Amino acid sequence: MKALVNGREAGSKEMGCALCGATWGNHHEEVEGERLFFCCDLCAAGFRRTVEEIKRRTGWDYIDEIQLVGNYHAGRTVTAISGGRSARFYVKFNEDAEIETFREE
Repeated sequence: MKALVNGREAGSKEMGCALCGATWGNHHEEVEGERLFFCCDLCAAGFRRTVEEIKRRTGWDYIDEIQLVGNYHAGRTVTAISGGRSARFYVKFNEDAEIETFREE
């Protein structure tokens, strides 16, 4: 899975956290068959929950690419791509990385 955060490729230590783009920390998790870098376990949990919710709402088996624009305070616009299909959502997390708001855009 390819991850872009605010227009920049992310998901590795060099490129930044797959959710927020930060380069500090050292947390890795496998998501959709890819080992992705996250700055912390909260960002990993938020990312994983977002992927699960997108798949639940779309019925997709797999997400090829996820594009996130925004931040913790404002929330994020998420564009997910699977094959030739795309879907757009808005997501906002609480302080425990649980989804507080999730809606189609």
